[in-house]
Amino acid sequence: MIEATLTSKIAAICPQTYPVVVPKGKKAPFVTYTRVSTPRLRDFNGPTGMAMPTFRVDAYALDFDEAKSIANRIRLALDGYRDAEISDCNLINEQDLSDLTSNADLTRIQLEFKITHSE
Repeated sequence: MIEATLTSKIAAICPQTYPVVVPKGKKAPFVTYTRVSTPRLRDFNGPTGMAMPTFRVDAYALDFDEAKSIANRIRLALDGYRDAEISDCNLINEQDLSDLTSNADLTRIQLEFKITHSE
């Protein structure tokens, strides 16, 4: 499962890595990842067994430098990554953001990756 690979790679950088939502009470720094879309590849014979999901990976920290450092390490670990399941992993966007939830003190760096993988 592609999420297990993502969690493993990201958690090696930031142990507090969670899908979609951070559990209540967790202190920064932490990372979340969210599947944004999942187009599945087809050819003239139908489905190819390959998918190209886009994942958003958000690195949160109490200051910009720490969030940027975590995001840079994630970018280096994932951009261009390949294994038996993943054919390609491309960074397609990066943004500097604030957290618009109840904790406006958090800095968020958002990375978007397009991952081509077998299903």
